[in-house]
Amino acid sequence: MGRFEIDDDHGSTRVIGALQRQLLALLILRAPRWTSPDVLSEALWPDDASTGTEGRLHLHVHRLRGRLGAAAIESGPDGYRLDIPSGAVDVWRFERLISEVLADHFRGRTDTELLRRLEEGARLWRGVPFPEVDHPDVRAERYRLEEMYLLAQETRFEHLLDRGEHEAALEVLTPVARAYRTRESLQVQWMTALHRVGRRSKAIEVFESARRHLMALGLEPGRELLAVRAMVLEQPRAEAVGRQELGAPSVSLEDEGALRRDLAQSRAPEKCLPVRRRLARVLAMKGELDEALELLGQIEAQYRAHGQEDDEAGALGDLASVVGVTGDLSRALRYLDEAEGLEERTTDTDATLHLLRGLLLTHAGRIEQAAEIMTQVRRPSVIDPSPAHSDAVIDYAALWWRVRSQVDRRLGNHDAAVEGARQAYRLAVLGEPHVDSGPMLVELASSLRDAGNKECFTWFHRALRDAHGAGRLPMAACAHAALAKARLCWGEPESALMHGREALSIARRCGCWGYAARASKRVADAAGALSDPMRAAWYYCEALSFYRRVEYPLLPDIRSELEERVTASSRIPDRMIDHGQGLCARSSLRVR
Repeated sequence: MGRFEIDDDHGSTRVIGALQRQLLALLILRAPRWTSPDVLSEALWPDDASTGTEGRLHLHVHRLRGRLGAAAIESGPDGYRLDIPSGAVDVWRFERLISEVLADHFRGRTDTELLRRLEEGARLWRGVPFPEVDHPDVRAERYRLEEMYLLAQETRFEHLLDRGEHEAALEVLTPVARAYRTRESLQVQWMTALHRVGRRSKAIEVFESARRHLMALGLEPGRELLAVRAMVLEQPRAEAVGRQELGAPSVSLEDEGALRRDLAQSRAPEKCLPVRRRLARVLAMKGELDEALELLGQIEAQYRAHGQEDDEAGALGDLASVVGVTGDLSRALRYLDEAEGLEERTTDTDATLHLLRGLLLTHAGRIEQAAEIMTQVRRPSVIDPSPAHSDAVIDYAALWWRVRSQVDRRLGNHDAAVEGARQAYRLAVLGEPHVDSGPMLVELASSLRDAGNKECFTWFHRALRDAHGAGRLPMAACAHAALAKARLCWGEPESALMHGREALSIARRCGCWGYAARASKRVADAAGALSDPMRAAWYYCEALSFYRRVEYPLLPDIRSELEERVTASSRIPDRMIDHGQGLCARSSLRVR
């Protein structure tokens, strides 16, 4: 690895002489198999057909034994073979460690120990294997080991990016990606890390440099490299579209600092509760879900202590909404059960709780139950919204149309779904900042997508611009995942892969495990479309793991389908990845 030396108790000794290095390299490559003298002689003296090569070979073996120890090279009827411990050769230790850690990775492990072993394997790579040796077999082995190294590094960087450690990923990724400018998968990871830390101009510089290096080889950038470039450029383009075509930004948040100051200055407990509720709403939008839930829990406890059951029911509805964002729909539905068990509820509160239940049921795939709820709650009287309508009236109407749109979309009534989503969005924009238009914006884009209308991309870009501009992590994760599905629908798996990964990264960061599961499935679907079964298998496993993490109430047939995909895909790593030489020979097949 980077040097050809023999270490013993007396220190390091450089292997001097091209023939000695080549002989040792060939014995290492073929160990523990026997190699005939004819094969070794032909490799050392390819242009010499005389009969004297056998004696010269014996002399070189004798000299090498003097360096390694007499028992290190065995002689027999079949020739020579190297007989030393498996940990005594750098390339053997590297190969074994990388083989084992990659096998664990492909079987779905994502823990810190796996990352530590990937880092350990990267440290074993101290340079090109078998330096100063020029032989076809050695060149092939050198290439294979380098491919293993790069695959291990890409896996390591992928784990760092998935964990949200973007700065740490950049630190170790940059020198490797800079050294392999034409390896597009590394350039994609480099650009992704730069994009996530906000260095978009640098990401575009990386793309242009990679493009120049590829063109020097007569190649054009691949679709995945083009897709990550498009993703980096999408937000500025979306901002331009928003200014020119869509008017003002659709998402506005109250000032978190001002709300916290109001809380600190207020001494009347009854005045604190509305401010706490507004602060919890802002925190939930930003993805600070733990603090939002803590505040809502305090609010619910206050209302409970004072016997204000209608307000308590409203607070439980808020808890259900925020918990639903995490993906824990079962827990969210339990909050609604508790709220609906309170006796002193107004008709308006009761209707809102039913709509929230319908919304959660659509997310869980229970469309018939959600549709039944929609027949039981009153249709809003607001047809043409105006500022004269109260916030409560507009909020209810926007929620009703949102749920109506989701039910219609999942039932295949696409025209009705689009119209319902447009109405919900119009109402929400009118009611801001009291009414949150962000979810309606994503719903409108998704309805247009499922209707096969390319207008969806304009609205997805709008949603991403607003989400990133306002720091709304859950909305950004949801929008990226929904856009990934749209890219798949329009036959763009490379772009779907980028947006799916972005959704997964954001969802992990803010603890939205339902969105993380959805994003993982999108990445798996995109990987399958790109004929990358190993990546697909890994992300299908991740999707199921995220769903289990929050006990997501998947329908039995949906869960079975996902488990079948995991089972079918997980056979691939076992078939293609195994310990030892076989694994290493096959692992390079998946590297582009």
